Amino acid sequence: ISFKIIHSTTILLPAWIANLEEFGMAVKMILHDVVTCWNSTFDMANFALEYHEYCNKLVTSPRKLGLTACSLDEHEWELLGQLRDTLKILKDAMLYFSRGTPNLAMVIPAMDYINNLFMDTMLSDDTVDLAICTAIQLAKKTLNWYYTLMDSSDLYRVSM
Repeated sequence: ISFKIIHSTTILLPAWIANLEEFGMAVKMILHDVVTCWNSTFDMANFALEYHEYCNKLVTSPRKLGLTACSLDEHEWELLGQLRDTLKILKDAMLYFSRGTPNLAMVIPAMDYINNLFMDTMLSDDTVDLAICTAIQLAKKTLNWYYTLMDSSDLYRVSM
């Protein structure tokens, strides 16, 4: 929907702006997803959920805007919310380590916290969709790979 709105400056973009103005919302463009950057996926999902009602209004507009293929059902919106909640954990960690001078003594407890959050909270929750659980398991696999790299690091051995 984002791509279509931005590239349809005469039909969809004005319809999007009019839709937001009708509800008194700030006019913002829908964020793009960058496949290789999970934090852009978080930003896009967060925006879409915040503007859920307005996205649905545009997609289901009585005017034939050609966006029906972009509509999401309630299960897909719920799935997007779960994905956003999962990615928020990683984005918060990334922002935490980007803002100052992180050191190894801070990184290890943060990785443990993320690991425990994934294992104890998300993977044990029956309401989390199977697709999200699978994504979390892949994230855990990546996290374990970083643990392995740290275990072989001389700096890690010194700090412990």
